[in-house]
Amino acid sequence: MKKLLAMLLCLFMTLTLFAACQNGEEEEEDKGPTIPVYLGTEIANFDPAFSNLDESTLQIMGLIYEGLFKYDANGKVVKAQAKSVEILDDEEKDYYAIEIELKTTSWSDGTLVQASDYIYAWSRILDPEFRGEGASMLFDIKNARAYNNGDMTEDDLGITDVEIDVLRIEFEGPTDYEKFYEYLASPMLVPLREIAVDKVAKDWSSNTAILVSNGPFVVRTYLAGEKMILERNVYYMRDVEKDSVSEYVTPYRLEVIFEKDIAENFARLEEGALVYNNNLPLDKRADYLSAGKVQVVDSLSMLSCMFNTTVAPFDKVEVRQALSLALDRNAIVDILTFAKPAEGVIADGVFNNGYAKKNAKTFRGEAGESLIAASGNVSEAKSLLSKAGVSGGEITLTVRENEDDLAVAEYIKGVWEKELGFTVTIDAKRYKEYTDEKEYDLVTDSYLEAYDTGDFGVILVDWQMLSTDAFPNLAMFAKAFASGKMDMSIADDSYELSTHISGYYNPAYDAKIEEAYAATDAATRAQLLHEAEAMLIADMPIMPLVQHQKGIVATEDISKLSSSYFGFDIFTLAKLGNREKYEALVTQ
Repeated sequence: MKKLLAMLLCLFMTLTLFAACQNGEEEEEDKGPTIPVYLGTEIANFDPAFSNLDESTLQIMGLIYEGLFKYDANGKVVKAQAKSVEILDDEEKDYYAIEIELKTTSWSDGTLVQASDYIYAWSRILDPEFRGEGASMLFDIKNARAYNNGDMTEDDLGITDVEIDVLRIEFEGPTDYEKFYEYLASPMLVPLREIAVDKVAKDWSSNTAILVSNGPFVVRTYLAGEKMILERNVYYMRDVEKDSVSEYVTPYRLEVIFEKDIAENFARLEEGALVYNNNLPLDKRADYLSAGKVQVVDSLSMLSCMFNTTVAPFDKVEVRQALSLALDRNAIVDILTFAKPAEGVIADGVFNNGYAKKNAKTFRGEAGESLIAASGNVSEAKSLLSKAGVSGGEITLTVRENEDDLAVAEYIKGVWEKELGFTVTIDAKRYKEYTDEKEYDLVTDSYLEAYDTGDFGVILVDWQMLSTDAFPNLAMFAKAFASGKMDMSIADDSYELSTHISGYYNPAYDAKIEEAYAATDAATRAQLLHEAEAMLIADMPIMPLVQHQKGIVATEDISKLSSSYFGFDIFTLAKLGNREKYEALVTQ
């Protein structure tokens, strides 16, 4: 009898389970929404070491990578993948070090993020054969500067993985650790997996079969000129045995369609096929702004022209100054709408002495008067050209092929041709697709290639601040901090430090940066950096035009967005209403 009851009970449970499955009650967990968005112009390079040259690139880097620290919406440095920090200083032994324990999280391929991944990424930036403009942020590390200058080897660096999840960092001497954490929050200093980077000779990050990331999302699909799909990194901060797939990242996917241009994506927004757009067409911005339909957010992006100071006529400071003076920055603001005239090299929002909860002082706010006039002065520009003995000539202006940069380039071309007598050619760069010798389908960024090799006369740069500290943003123009590629193959070791990509070199400027680097008093250091910025504006290797702002339009169907201090939104916890409507619109 008992056996019969047991058999009947088993049969009942089986039938109940079968019925539940038939009714969908035992279906796999809901993956979450796929959100149709437009996140700026197309990018072809997902290498964080180059995230300082384009605002759209920085937006994506902020979604797919995460470092030990990050900035909150107010610019305060908070822990990200750092679990704890222990200071190990021993003044009697002249020993200065910290240990950072990592949180348990994994790369998008399921591999544990380890301390060695940070060591690899930072060593790569410091490598004297690598052009890494963020290298100076690591110079406080023992022997880091000497390695970058070619005087020591990678093995001499004061960074070790004492445990698989513990990173020990030794320093040259007493160090302002709060400032160092500020640097570690830079998007350029995130970890990298060596096995991925070394898989191909170049452009490793453009192939999604190679690319892995440790942030909330991974680039699941990237088809140049067609689309990009960012998919939830199911291993981000998650215990895969216990946690829901949406425990730390709510959306399943973010979908961006590139085969539709900026106007077509705007039309999709108006038609209700997009829920988020941060790159409106130029001819729609003013109307949306006046109607109160757009959220304007400050960024740390400075649209600037970089001169190659090693070639004529840009080797003459009077010519560089003249080209700058002739431009009306208010006119550029009128073109872009979401921008404000540049007042110096350093963006508004960079701190003077670091973040403060109350009454934080910005570098720009403490600079006093603007170092750059917003309005143009053509007569003074002509006078400077006459002084330099230059009367016209040919100029090639290299730009990214996107609506904003092309419009600004056309304005610059018009002024330099009509008012100053130059003949200006706009060289618009895009990406190029190719297959390498290992049969990997790759994409190379032609613009980045031109920048990295110095193959330009003038190049329009969407220049991102490396940090909320002014120093690394100014230091890169000093030869000892420029982190330019050096030819290490010279037999007699007679190589010299490379200049910044602009070719700029001024011994007095270098001395000022050295003085600021050595300064231990915060007020003295800030004053020296203000003096350095004024020198840089006087020499004009870089010509700041406007500081970008972000114009964001989001429908009521998307919520729970958070903000980055760099000016872009974060989608980690984003929620989507009316899912059924959008699920019918997104591609599969």
